[in-house]
Amino acid sequence: MAVDALKAANGGGDTAKSPEEIAAGLEQLVRLQFSQSFRNGLKPAQWHALRYFANAAEEDRTVTAFARHRASTMGTASTTISTLVRKGYLARDYGQGVPRNRGLHLTEAGQRLLDEDPVQTLVDAIRRLDAQEQGLLAGTIEKLVASLADARTATTQSVG
Repeated sequence: MAVDALKAANGGGDTAKSPEEIAAGLEQLVRLQFSQSFRNGLKPAQWHALRYFANAAEEDRTVTAFARHRASTMGTASTTISTLVRKGYLARDYGQGVPRNRGLHLTEAGQRLLDEDPVQTLVDAIRRLDAQEQGLLAGTIEKLVASLADARTATTQSVG
């Protein structure tokens, strides 16, 4: 159903697409993934945080590093993390005799929850692409993310 709507919006078929049509397709993909990410009492940003803390190097398991990775404010990142700590999916690490939080880690409950990660649907779809398609997609996404990040930085600097 969503695929048919996307094909209709993009003129159908496998013909070359304009940048606007490609952007519309990417937007539809993001929207579909986003809508599937309200699951098990979590929001998309919280799923993203669980994935981040499951895979981040120990020195990057902080609110600051997560905010930087997510390109969000410290307040937004802190709220997301606090919710996951309160739900028992993340835990704060404290050093011996040190009252300050030294980082965060995924709890066993958080790890079990990741077994039901809604992003797995997208991972499965990507696995159905052949190796060449996966490589092209990965390279293209990398370029698009870098371009959008650069544009965001330029906009932020010109406003500030």
